[in-house]
Amino acid sequence: MRIVQIEAENVKRLRAVNVRIDPATNMLVVGGDNGQGKTSFLDAIMYALGGKGALPSEPVRHGQKRAVIKLDLGQYQVERRFTAGGSTLTVSANGAEIGSPQGILDRLYAKLAFDPLAFTLMKPVDQLDTLRKLSGVDVSEID
Repeated sequence: MRIVQIEAENVKRLRAVNVRIDPATNMLVVGGDNGQGKTSFLDAIMYALGGKGALPSEPVRHGQKRAVIKLDLGQYQVERRFTAGGSTLTVSANGAEIGSPQGILDRLYAKLAFDPLAFTLMKPVDQLDTLRKLSGVDVSEID
């Protein structure tokens, strides 16, 4: 699964960003001076995919009333909107909304995300389980 395009408006330090990612490459360089929104850009991706546990208490840019993040994942389109009342999430496939949007994202996000620091803090048995899941190797016969 790849992010094909990201749009974010009024998220943390970002006023507006719209980036189309070339699917032929395996890397996108996010650069800029301090305070220009690099972390806000990366956080926007996490906010769109990660669920309520990934959301900060104040995702909307200071002085604004709303924020929006749109991700095109190819097969799925994700839109998360923020207001003072909270956030709403919509996930669609081929123009049709998915009934349990966070459920599908949780399954996708688990395949896309790996936090090396969190991994180093895990118990060895949990590290092994994580590596098995990420690699897709079935070692049940060996166990």
